[in-house]
Amino acid sequence: MLKWRFCALSLLLLLITACGTENQPNSSSNTANSPSADRLQTVKNRGKLICGINGEVPGFSFVNEKGEYSGLDVQICRAIAAALFDDPSKVEYRKLSPQERFTAVQTGEVDILSRNTTWTINRDTALGMEFITPVFYDGQGIMATKASNVKKLEDLSGKSICVLSGTTTEQNLADAMAKAAVQGYKPIVSDDVEALYTAYQAGRCQAVTSDRSQLVARRSVFPRPQDHQLLEVVISKEPLAPAVADGDPAWSNAVRSIVFSLIQGEEFGINSQNIATFADSKDPSIRRFLGIDEKLGEDMGLPNDFAQRVLKQVGNYGEIYDREIGKPLQLDRGLNNLWTKGGLLYSPPFR
Repeated sequence: MLKWRFCALSLLLLLITACGTENQPNSSSNTANSPSADRLQTVKNRGKLICGINGEVPGFSFVNEKGEYSGLDVQICRAIAAALFDDPSKVEYRKLSPQERFTAVQTGEVDILSRNTTWTINRDTALGMEFITPVFYDGQGIMATKASNVKKLEDLSGKSICVLSGTTTEQNLADAMAKAAVQGYKPIVSDDVEALYTAYQAGRCQAVTSDRSQLVARRSVFPRPQDHQLLEVVISKEPLAPAVADGDPAWSNAVRSIVFSLIQGEEFGINSQNIATFADSKDPSIRRFLGIDEKLGEDMGLPNDFAQRVLKQVGNYGEIYDREIGKPLQLDRGLNNLWTKGGLLYSPPFR
């Protein structure tokens, strides 16, 4: 009897051990499915970055006179490609509508969304996305013809306002009008940005609302830009930021560090023209930032010299701003200046 009980107990222990072993995660499988081996490695293996953009906003993402995509949002993607591949041209651009953009991130169709998109609390917590950091601090404005005599929100009572659907712009307009007690205005809603501005120029609406930077950009390509004015009113905060899929910290951390390198490079005074002169810098902070000393890049799956690659081939944030927005659109940096110059741009220390 004792022998039988001993055998039964031994068999039970063997079964428990076997079950426990079976439920242990396979180390190679776990590594393959971990975030650190996911999007970052996928992009590296593919050999190019897939970037979701607008494609129709001068200064942010548009086709320039050379037939190439240009603009601030495009340069963010080029910076990531420069960091990963030492070649900023290793980018495939996907034009996305307001209705398509978030789905493209959620499904993995794009590696990053760099599409003049406002970072909001709801979008950051409820849509399966993670915003990187603001790359442009904007605010929603309203543009009207000078002939309309529209100077303030109250002047829009009883008038039509063109607004793009599927954006924060719609709700912001409604909130601002309710707060100002403006009655009888009529939103003319369109899901196509070209149709929106065509309607405005044709007089089907007396005003158009969007981010102020976009209004300035659009006005610059009107036949008579001098006939249009922006109202002296900002009805919302619009921090525009790139976004990636949530749940992949290795990828989001890498992208965030690359974007911060644009800002930190400007703060250090390093640009595409003088970067070679910093190779012998004695400043420990600069040497660490450029990957000359220590291994910041390696620790996050990037080349140690990723900041050098970015600044040499794309430039720092100030260079990009002047090239893509400042000079073409005659738009002062304002809040989009370094914190040392009264702006909001600020990078964590590279250490």
